[in-house]
Amino acid sequence: SAIVSVYNCERFIRGCLEDLEQQTIADKLEIVVVNRGSQQNEEPIIKEFQAKYDNIVYIKTEERETIYKAWNRGIKASSGKYITNANTDDRHRKDAIEIMVNELEKDKDISLVYYDFIVTDTENETFEKCTPVDYLNIPEFNRCQLLITGPCFGHQPMWRRNLHEKFGYLDETFEVAGDTEFWVRLAVSECNFKHIKEYLSLYLRSPNSLERRNSTTEISEFIAIIERYMLKVGHSNKNLKGIKRIQSKELFDLSYSCFQKMQLCSARKALFRSIKYNWLNFKS
Repeated sequence: SAIVSVYNCERFIRGCLEDLEQQTIADKLEIVVVNRGSQQNEEPIIKEFQAKYDNIVYIKTEERETIYKAWNRGIKASSGKYITNANTDDRHRKDAIEIMVNELEKDKDISLVYYDFIVTDTENETFEKCTPVDYLNIPEFNRCQLLITGPCFGHQPMWRRNLHEKFGYLDETFEVAGDTEFWVRLAVSECNFKHIKEYLSLYLRSPNSLERRNSTTEISEFIAIIERYMLKVGHSNKNLKGIKRIQSKELFDLSYSCFQKMQLCSARKALFRSIKYNWLNFKS
């Protein structure tokens, strides 16, 4: 099941649905579209595709809700053995979903698969006909490193649906890092992730993306995730000290950034947490 969250993305939704319906295993793919109170006219396009294809589930909420609440709503309404999120402005290689499914089918010990991807600055390109500006090779999975640099699993990974029965759903209190929190939650619970060393999707690098519009929020939420799970990971005090040292610097930099923007409450909070991890920051 591919979960598509829709909010003010009218110019992308047609290309997104075409991309999914052209997958090599489209006949085995369920597309769950969650319209989370969009103010644009995506609905006629979605219903046009529903009339043509019988694998699209459409859910609409009158009030705007967070992206992670929409994901949870879509996951709960889905019936697929595996789940992936499909961003409206990104695209897949035609066999991307088939390759991810095959990897999960081959190894029952793998909980999530992710892959490398191509970056473009041009809207509504396809994977096959795109203008690359970068090629991102994602690092191999390292459980401890994940708490230092954060999980880097690309933008549309695939995971087993039954994980939600054991570990719950995405934390809807997060604005931009709810998926990050879920990946960390899985990782510290000893779930295994696999890196597929192929370029399987096209990522649109947009200044209007959720993460770029909320960079300070993203950093703050990641730090909150680190504090929530830090003590569950480190198999040695050395690992824990290393994590704290690096996170202390991240917090100090965040504090300074907030101070420059005159976000004094956030700056104070980040600085105190930085000192908590490394008292030498008190002098700085």
